[in-house]
Amino acid sequence: MESNSMAYRIRPTRNAAKEVRKAALQRIDKAIQALTVEADERAEGVHQARKRFKELRALLRLVREPLGARFKLDNRRLRDVGRRLAESRDAAAMLESWDALARANQPLFVSDAFRQIRLQLQQRAAPDGEVHADFDAELAEVLGELRALTQEMQHWKLSGKGFGLLANGLRRTYSDGVRDLARAERDASDELLHEWRKRVKDHWYHCQLLSPCWPDALESRADQLKQVADALGDDHDLAMMAQLMEREPDLFGAPETREQLQRCIQQRREQLQQRALRLGRRLYAEGPKALVTRMAAYWCIARAERG
Repeated sequence: MESNSMAYRIRPTRNAAKEVRKAALQRIDKAIQALTVEADERAEGVHQARKRFKELRALLRLVREPLGARFKLDNRRLRDVGRRLAESRDAAAMLESWDALARANQPLFVSDAFRQIRLQLQQRAAPDGEVHADFDAELAEVLGELRALTQEMQHWKLSGKGFGLLANGLRRTYSDGVRDLARAERDASDELLHEWRKRVKDHWYHCQLLSPCWPDALESRADQLKQVADALGDDHDLAMMAQLMEREPDLFGAPETREQLQRCIQQRREQLQQRALRLGRRLYAEGPKALVTRMAAYWCIARAERG
């Protein structure tokens, strides 16, 4: 997977606007490659493409102000393209979430009642990487949209130079993360945790993009942000499972089986939330202004050292 991340960088020693355009075009190119795989690899292809869209949207947020009106337009287009491909992914994610929960509660999950539930979730997730009936038509439209975006991105007008091009986007996203963490601390509702996760992922992507300024420090920070995002992602998947159990109780066996499952979900969610909050408090301890000042200093040092 190395090649996916390698190009997702903005090097301080190069022209910042060109680096942004290049990173954006490479994300789109990777997404197109992922969506044009063989039929039996499609489910994984969709998963990979959706990751590329998220990286791309985080990149857009980094240059949100220089992009001007284009930001809203392109961000919405990418969001909609991702949503069109979401359906087949969500059912598969539910199964992965079940298996992760099973690893932590093995004796319970090998029982017949629990094995039966997994079977039903598997049927729901379209086994063998099948995709829904209209997939080919949707895929053709999505690819058309991505190719149009490729053309337009080459002409993005990005006003601003060097780190100045990125500073406001970095500050705004980090600042939103500070705010959403505080909200989640006060009320750990599914919605607020999910909102905070989105901002954590953006900041994670931004640290990856800026990592050439100081690889040791920023790659380590990105790794820790990924741990927070993963814990919140696993928590969100379990929240979705609990909601599905309320909507379609028959999928989840007898009342006593559902009660046991609910307890497992609750216990695991508490662990995941604690892990995310513990690490998150440290990663978001710094004020937004201080963080941007520090990153700007790294950028200037990296530029000065290139000779």
